[in-house]
Amino acid sequence: MIKVVFFDLDGTLYESEVIRKKFAEAAYTTLAELKNISVADAQILIETRRDELQKKQGFPAPYTLTLVSYGLPIEMWHKHNITFFDPRDYLKKDPMLKKVMQRLKTNYKLAILTNNNDTQSERILKALGVEGLFDRVFTYNTFKILKPDPEFFKQAARALDVKPNECLVVGDRYHVDLDPAKQLGMSIYEVNGPEDIYHLPDSL
Repeated sequence: MIKVVFFDLDGTLYESEVIRKKFAEAAYTTLAELKNISVADAQILIETRRDELQKKQGFPAPYTLTLVSYGLPIEMWHKHNITFFDPRDYLKKDPMLKKVMQRLKTNYKLAILTNNNDTQSERILKALGVEGLFDRVFTYNTFKILKPDPEFFKQAARALDVKPNECLVVGDRYHVDLDPAKQLGMSIYEVNGPEDIYHLPDSL
């Protein structure tokens, strides 16, 4: 029986091409600072590495994992993107998403499971109008672990005192958000954005 529903954040609870571009620009400038090169050169390095990682792994590489492959400290990346842009400038409240979460919360514990940091995650949840509806918000800062490492999922379940088979994981990237959870025995629900989440309560 499902007791906890874990949600990925970016690309799952909201979709925003502007924010995706902002994350990309933040990644370019972070690597440029680390290597003391131009932003244009950093963009070439990152996009080339993303292509290489996609060919090797078989799925698009998130910017966070791409930066990690260059040896960039995660803390440096997060510090930079926190100051580079504020998601609240580009997102608006989602009343339907809030209603869905309120409905789910009557029967399940709800939690966020994201590679993002505490600050940006809090900003996003507030912008969407769903802050305070989650029992826990697990970010990179929580365990210092990144998806798709299965340990992230294990520790999150342990923190909520549930077994893997009592967890449902909702996300938009199969290889990063869902496959590791599935391998642990968790149930999964793949979405292409918040509109797919609107139907989740009727699927459980």
